[in-house]
Amino acid sequence: MKELAAAQGLLRCGECGSTFDAMKSLSTTLPEDRKFAKKKELEKEVASVDKKKITKRKKIYLSPLTKTPENQKSSTQDHSYRLRRKNKSHSTKFLLIALISLSLLLMAQILYKQKDWLAKQSITAGMTRAFCKVAGCEIDTRRDITKIRMLNKNIYSHPNEPNSLVVSASLENIAKFDQPYPLIEISLLNSKSDIVALRRFTPKEYLRNKYKKGELMKNGKSVELKLHIADPGKDAIRFQFKFL
Repeated sequence: MKELAAAQGLLRCGECGSTFDAMKSLSTTLPEDRKFAKKKELEKEVASVDKKKITKRKKIYLSPLTKTPENQKSSTQDHSYRLRRKNKSHSTKFLLIALISLSLLLMAQILYKQKDWLAKQSITAGMTRAFCKVAGCEIDTRRDITKIRMLNKNIYSHPNEPNSLVVSASLENIAKFDQPYPLIEISLLNSKSDIVALRRFTPKEYLRNKYKKGELMKNGKSVELKLHIADPGKDAIRFQFKFL
């Protein structure tokens, strides 16, 4: 070391004769020790790298909270499937509502166009009348006045009102269907069958509080009526009923 210090670190190679600065490559260990130290450092570095790789692999493959590309793809597919299923469910509901609405509209059109015929059928008569009551349509109701029978009839002087007559009668609908109440025409005749007095009565007049607008005369059932008319005098000796 003293010689090296005296020469200021400059040495000459014994083989090639070149001069070099020995201070730059000065070491306190032998070459064999340096090789062993480098080898040991290299082994530590390799072991450290391997340990990091193993730790990273555990985080990737063993951690249940970590999403791998495969899991992310599966999650995306599940979300897409649920979205398609939800859209399909909404479409099915909309289609069902549309079909029900169209069916009801078609039924209403059929009822309106065929209301007169349907009102004459015993099965659909009630439903058709209820529909027209809501829709505000009028039904050309089936009627046959020849099927209305007079069960009994009578006319007499009013016991409490002078110059007044009382007419009582019973009517029955013998048709196989319900039909509107008829107009009743009462004629008073003389001995020559000439009309002395004539009066027509609507259902509201001869049924009074028992009648509701649009109500039909039930088949097979009879109704009682009682009317008051003015006495035309002694010339009227008989009377007759007529349904209109």
